Amino acid sequence: MFENRNLIQPKKDPFLLFEEWFEEAKLKEQNDPNAMNLSTISKDLKPSSRIVLLKSFDQDGFVFYTNLQSTKGISLLSNSNASLTFHWKSLLKQIRIEGSAHQVTSKEADDYFNSRPMESRIAAWASNQSSELSNRQELIDKFSLYKKKFQQNSIRRPPHWTGFRIKPNLIEFWKHMSFRLHDRIEYKKLDNKWIARRLYP
Repeated sequence: MFENRNLIQPKKDPFLLFEEWFEEAKLKEQNDPNAMNLSTISKDLKPSSRIVLLKSFDQDGFVFYTNLQSTKGISLLSNSNASLTFHWKSLLKQIRIEGSAHQVTSKEADDYFNSRPMESRIAAWASNQSSELSNRQELIDKFSLYKKKFQQNSIRRPPHWTGFRIKPNLIEFWKHMSFRLHDRIEYKKLDNKWIARRLYP
């Protein structure tokens, strides 16, 4: 009646378990397996959330890129606390991450920016992200202007465009089970070591 098979198998290193699940998601999740919900807190303690794309991860954390003038950029510069959530419906799995945001190096930001399609690099210049837009044509005109400007020149990274690395202090793995008796494994970083424990659903 109850499932004791197919429970989450904890590893000493949560990044190894994340990599295992992420590779599975890349094979089975139809839309953007690297999509994650980013939650931030503003200077006046107001929360906000949005979907961003994971671009890389390693033992230091999880990296995404954004405009520093956006709501999330402004929030992270004033309050580095952040959380990420991956939800893969096809796998019936979820990963929740809590940690602090740190800007990537200029070289990391440059390297990723230069790997983007030309139109995406131009868009980073054309968009005053999160500012009021009077009409769509204004954005299209700005895009066309920058496209013409950069036609004969390399497109450098805008100073307001960079990346953040979320350095985790908590990572929780959740797996759907029958009768809502879901399986949860939580990793907390204590004294530079990851401590795992199983939680009630």
